[in-house]
Formats: sequence, structure tokens, C-alpha cells
Amino acid sequence: PASEIYKQVRVYSDTEETLSILQTSGLDIDHSYREPGQWIEFAISSSRIHILNETQLHYDIIHEDLESFYASRLDSDYESRDFDLGSMGGYYTFAEIEQHLDELYADYPELITEKVSLGQTLEGRDIWMVKVSDNPEIDEDEPEMLYTGLHHAREPMSYMNLFYFMYWLLENYDIDPEATALVKSRELYFIPAVNPDGLVYNQEIAPNGGGMQRKNRRETCFSTPDGIDLNRNYSYMWGYDNSGSSPDGCSETYRGASPFSEPETEIVKNFVESHNFKIALNYHSYGNLFIHPYGYDPGLALPEEDHEIFIEYGEAMTQYNNYLLGTGIETVGYTVNGEA
Repeated sequence: PASEIYKQVRVYSDTEETLSILQTSGLDIDHSYREPGQWIEFAISSSRIHILNETQLHYDIIHEDLESFYASRLDSDYESRDFDLGSMGGYYTFAEIEQHLDELYADYPELITEKVSLGQTLEGRDIWMVKVSDNPEIDEDEPEMLYTGLHHAREPMSYMNLFYFMYWLLENYDIDPEATALVKSRELYFIPAVNPDGLVYNQEIAPNGGGMQRKNRRETCFSTPDGIDLNRNYSYMWGYDNSGSSPDGCSETYRGASPFSEPETEIVKNFVESHNFKIALNYHSYGNLFIHPYGYDPGLALPEEDHEIFIEYGEAMTQYNNYLLGTGIETVGYTVNGEA
């Protein structure tokens, strides 16, 4: 199938005025990153570069074809790692995700459940879930945590992180005190791939990795990119404004016709409502960021007690990797609504 060419552009200003111009112009600057006070970079499809030109902002094209650029960086030396890499430039294909979930259960049946289908996607693929705990088949009175990956199909690093974490927990149980404590005292639920349809589409257009499809595969646009941004399709503050999500079916941040219009988000909703998750971590991959609420309105702050908890957790979790901690507005400079 024909696919859109994406470019990486750098706009030489990151003032609030510039960010406002970019968002109100209808450009999707989701998952941008910036050098504070100097520039902001983001991916843009070739078919929307004319919108950037109309803003009259000064920019350079850093990469003419992101799919080729990403593919050129991917790993073909699969044997040198202690972590089992996949055939899509090191990332797992959807079939390899299923295979590795089966292998984890075969190797550690006392610590992880068999993969469970929570329901089917638009194109009929399963959204798989596994639970890691010391008695995985029993619902114990322990705090529950949720880990999700691949809301956005072009971010396979998100589920690779989760697989790496699952392997670490299982391989180090009864060896490493921290891994042992987590598995014994928690119930950890993993949904590695919320958007398998988008992943399989990327496998088709770029089998060696680098595919730039982001949304699910609903037909929404007369050209490309088709689909609904699953991370704008949740109900909380859905459609709050048109800068934190888009009403345009051809936009990368198209929110869909209504909250939970997509089977993928409805599946996550139903699963969350059947549990009592203390923490949910939604994994993405674009910048080195740790993002916490609120993200839909720049003027809003969390209640002080909640804010302090997020800062305490966030500082602990970024002390070694030095990820930037804050709200979406503080970290990447744009608002988001209807997200997980």
C-alpha cells in the first residue's frame, strides 16, 4: 500500500506564540521535542508541509524521509544482545509479540498468565493482556498496576520496553530483591500493543522497521494518513478544544466521532473499569520525557497533594535517565485532550 512520506522539521523558535501558531494552524506537533529558547522539532507529512509554509515561520528540514532515516538506524546485529530482538529492525512484529508472550508463559507459568484476549480490533486482531504476580491466576488483595504500549503504531519501542521489563521481573524473581518484592506484593497487568492494526500496516509498508503510520486503520481521510488517534479517543475532556486534538479526519491527532468510538479504546476502558488500578503507565517513544497530568489546559494545576505525589514519583523515576519531568505543556509545549 502507498504510504505518506514524513519529514522531520526544526522550527527556529519555541515561544508560546510560535507554539500557538503551530497548533491553531492545524499542524500536528504531537511528540515534538525542543531546545528551550531555540527551536522545536516534529514530524510532518509531505501533504501538510504547505500549512507550515503558510505560517511563515523559519524552519529547516532535518530529515527528508523519516521512514528511511529510522530504518537506517535500526539494529540488524541481533545476536550480540542478551535481550531477544525482533525481525522488524530489532522490533517485534505482531506475530513475534504473540510468540514472546507464549514463551514467557511456557518459561514462567508460576509467575505470568497465559496471554488473554481482551477483545478484537477494528480489523479483527486480538488485544492481548498478561498478568505478572507470584500467584498470577489468583486475584489477591494486592495493589494493581497497568502498563500499556503502542497506542501509536509508529512507536514500537514502547512495547519493547515492556517486554524488557517483564523479562527482567521474571528472570530475576528470587534473585534480585527489588524484582522479587514487586512480583510478590503487586499484580502487574501488561497490554503491550493497544494498536496492532497500525503495527501490522507498518510491517507491510516497512518490513525492516521505520513505518510511520501512527493511528488505527479506520478510513477517515480521502488520502493518507487514515485512522483515529487512539490517544485522543478516551472520554476525559474528549474534544475539549481543537488544538489538543483534531476534528479533521486527515490529521494525525484526529479524535474520532465520539469518545470510545474505537474498539481499541473501548477494550482498555472495559478492562480498567473491571479493575482497581493504583497507577497506570502508558508507554510512548519519541522524546526522553516523563509526563503527568493535567495536559488539556495550560491554566490548570493538580491539587497540591496529588502534584506532590507525581513530583516525588517522577523525580525518583528520572534520577538516572534524566528524562524531562512535567505536564505535556511543560515538557513538549502543547495541550492534549481525550488521552489515556
